[in-house]
Order: sequence, then structure tokens, then C-alpha cells
Amino acid sequence: MDRLNYFNPYKSKEAQHEDQLTRAYLVLLKYSSHAFFAFFEYCRDRLELKNEEQPLSFLEYIDKDWTIDTQRSNPNIETDYLLSVLITDENIKNDSSVSPSDRNAVYDGIITFGSKLTMIIENKPKSGNVWFDQLNPSKENLSEETTTYENTVVLEWKEIIKHLNSLQSVSTISGYEKIMINDFLSFVDEFFPTLNPYDNFSLCKGVKSLLYRRINNFLESIVRDSIEINKNNRWGYYVKVPFEPIKQIGLILKMDETEKKGEKNWWLELDFSFGETQNQAKSFYRSAPDISKLKMLNDNGWRLSTNFHVAYQSSDLVWFKSGVDIYKYIEYWIRNIDSIKQRNRDDVKEYLNFLEGNNIIVYDLNTQKKMEAKYFSTKMPNLNICPALGMIYTIPKEVAIEKDRTGELQELISKKIKEGLSIVNLECEKVLK
Repeated sequence: MDRLNYFNPYKSKEAQHEDQLTRAYLVLLKYSSHAFFAFFEYCRDRLELKNEEQPLSFLEYIDKDWTIDTQRSNPNIETDYLLSVLITDENIKNDSSVSPSDRNAVYDGIITFGSKLTMIIENKPKSGNVWFDQLNPSKENLSEETTTYENTVVLEWKEIIKHLNSLQSVSTISGYEKIMINDFLSFVDEFFPTLNPYDNFSLCKGVKSLLYRRINNFLESIVRDSIEINKNNRWGYYVKVPFEPIKQIGLILKMDETEKKGEKNWWLELDFSFGETQNQAKSFYRSAPDISKLKMLNDNGWRLSTNFHVAYQSSDLVWFKSGVDIYKYIEYWIRNIDSIKQRNRDDVKEYLNFLEGNNIIVYDLNTQKKMEAKYFSTKMPNLNICPALGMIYTIPKEVAIEKDRTGELQELISKKIKEGLSIVNLECEKVLK
């Protein structure tokens, strides 16, 4: 079966093997015309012509039969021209001319445009492993009529990845192509992370997809390997944590329409939500959150909020403001843990009125309308009570960029995660490296 058939991967090679990277990229070129065109244009741009060599022209080859293959040993090459392509991590220079060699060649990749052009591709993710003789085609099965371009085209993985990231915002790309491009980029992130050029917020230029990718990679750099990182499509990336009072910590990208020098304003929010479910809330208040620590955090840049809401099973329905300050809210629930329980339908309205009478929640006309629409007009038999506590630490764009550039952002966010977990003495060592 064709090795570049999407469903026919290498089974004997680990994902980190460079052949897997080659195969993955060639599969992408096979199935994504936009990725293929970007690759061709990159080759054309980097080719330094000598003498009377013919320039590359995509329009000249567009109606030819394209074939893409991998790991071919001395295939028949009878096209008019042959181009040697190296893909690696740096723009290295091959001072010797490309010429047919007596070597036995196994090409990492080979792309043929009808009878016009053959590209032989050598992939070396680490430039230190490049052996320049590998860039020469084998004489065996090479037609004497084939003209070999004298210069190797050297492509950098970081530029290829930049091209692919920019394609994700092109309106003419189908959903399936975007999925394939994103899957390839995720594959690189996981198994070849050093090839990703977006290792600093300053390089992302305010592009949402690149900022998201940097957030994901950043979180992977600070949490233990056993900790899972997920993305909620509505609000962004979060870390799943192994505690009862809180199950996830978000590092959330926020953007507005304000632009500075053509770049949208953005910032990061480190987001803690304790007691998000009824069971989490009971565990949180049994842990007796430290009011003095909360006051200290509030004085040092953290924003605290009462996030009381009601839920049916796993679906949150309505949120309520509180009529008391955050500390009285916490003290009330510490004293009344037993009231954090499921309420029968007949009991819900009376209980909400009771909380409103004690200023724990604001049960005004607007909230009553939401309750009518979300609960009372339905047949839901009961409700869960979720007196959550929210904590947010905001990191402005300028701070994120500068501290990421100097390597201090890891220390800052790790410190803030420790602060957040400390209010109920949770062990940050279970989360952070």
C-alpha cells in the first residue's frame, strides 16, 4: 500500500523518528493544495539560479500529474529537471554544487511533476546531522537527459510552520484542510517542539491561533507530564488538577478590538474557580479557605469574585451576584456547609428567597426571569447548589511578552499558581514541575 496513504503510517518507527515527520508533512502536501502551493513557492523563493537554469513556475506545472512519495530507493527519474531540497532547522549553506553521485540513494521524499520536474527531499530536523553528499541524486536510474539544478534549496522548518499557521486564517481553505494543518502542527508541537518558532509571545504578533499555540506549549513547559492540558472552545486552555475543591486552572487569552500599531490588544488571565460543582463546593468550604491569605492576594493583584450559581446535573443554569462582600460570602458557606446540597423543585424558590433575605445572593427581577426560563418552565426535578469562588490574576500583554522573552514568565505563573492553591493548602508539587 502507498506509504503516504493517510491510513498507512509507519508501525515500526517511533513518533519522534524523523521519518515520521517527513511522512506527516508529505501527507499534508498530498491532501492540502494550499500547503502544497506554499511549499512550492517557498522552494521557488529560495532557489538561487545559476547560468541559464530555468526558474520554477507553478503555473507551468499545475496541469501536470503530481506524484508524492517517500523512502524511495533509486527510483527512475526521467524528468527534464531535478531539484534537491533540504528541510532542516537552520539556513545552512551547501558550498558544493549538486551533481549526480555513485551513492545508493534512499530519498526521504520525492515529488514529480509529469515529465517536467522532480524534487528529491532530504529531511534533517537537526542541521548538525546533515551530510551534504545526501543532497546529491544517485546516478542509478537517473536519465542522462535530466538537468540537475546546481544549488540545493534549503528550507527551514520554522518558516514552513509559519506558513502553515498563516494558512489557518485564509478564508478559501476548507474545514478539512484546516483540520489537517492543525493536526500536523499539533504533531510537531508534541514530538518535535524545538522546530516550533513560536516559543515566545513576542513572535505571535497578536494572531489568536499563534497565541493559543504558545499558551498550550507554555503550560506544557511548567506542569508535570502526568497533568492533562485541554482546551475549552469557548474560553481557552486549562490544566486539569487532581484536587477535590478545584478541578482545573485556566490560562485564558483575552482580546479586544483595540489595536496598537495594527495589533489587537490582548492579555492573559490565570483563572481559578473553586467549588464549581456542588461536590467541589462542599470540599472547598470543608477545607476552610484562609481569609487572611485571600485578603493578601486581593491586595496583590488578584481579583476575587462570588460565583454562586445553580446547576442541573452537569449543566450550569443561572449565576447570581452577591449582596455581601467576598469574605462574608466565604464565611457564610463555611458555617453552612450542610446547606450545600441538592434541592427539590418545591424547595428551590423558597431557598433562593432565603439566601436573598440574608444578602448572600441577589434574587432580583432579572434573575427571577432567568430562573423561570432556565428552570421553572422546564420539568427538571431538582437543582444543585454551587457557591463557587472565582480568582483571577491578570497578566497584561506587555508583561507577558517581556517576561516570556527574559524567561521570567515561567517563574511568575508558577508562583501565582502556588498562591492560588495555597488558600486551601493544596500541594502545588502535584501540578508543577
